[in-house]
Amino acid sequence: AVVSTQSTGVDSSVKNLRNAVRNIKNLKSKYGTFYVTGNHEYYTNDVDNWLNYLRDHLGVVTLHNQHHVITNGNASICVAGIDDPQAEKMSYPDHAPQPVQAVDGCPDNSPVIMLAHQPKAAKLAIKSLSRVDLVLSGHTHGGQFFPIHVPVWLTNPYFAGLYSVSRDTHVFVSRGLRFYGAPMRFLSYPEYTSVYLHVKPE
Repeated sequence: AVVSTQSTGVDSSVKNLRNAVRNIKNLKSKYGTFYVTGNHEYYTNDVDNWLNYLRDHLGVVTLHNQHHVITNGNASICVAGIDDPQAEKMSYPDHAPQPVQAVDGCPDNSPVIMLAHQPKAAKLAIKSLSRVDLVLSGHTHGGQFFPIHVPVWLTNPYFAGLYSVSRDTHVFVSRGLRFYGAPMRFLSYPEYTSVYLHVKPE
């Protein structure tokens, strides 16, 4: 099992939220817990401290335009992650999403799973790479509540759920568990998603 988080994470500094996130350390996953930044991490002006804290104290594999290869016998999967596009707007030029850099060194025969918080970043990854098998995204909250659904749907290339971009490339956008701003959801249910991967029959 693998745990990944690519949805809205934090809205304050490590100093303020250290205790609130400590239970992340209790997540159990055979192959690791993976994390990429979302737009809100850049609003905190503490994103580098978050990456360091999650990695060094909570045991999370932080993917800062990087990848991690999971192996099981002769089989492997490359889990890659890119930074959020909001980074450039918040004067973090070294955090711009870099899909090519993120997968550099992935084994040629390994499926590639890309973590990208915003659907716009998911689209960037697909356009930038010759092959990506699955992109896991979030950000939209499934619109959260009507009528906010409409602008969210119009401004994101993928809104919620599973998209087949091509025969070999898919995008899944999670609606997430919570909310942003107004503490409510309407016509947008919260979800915790389990994704099962199966070996393609030869």
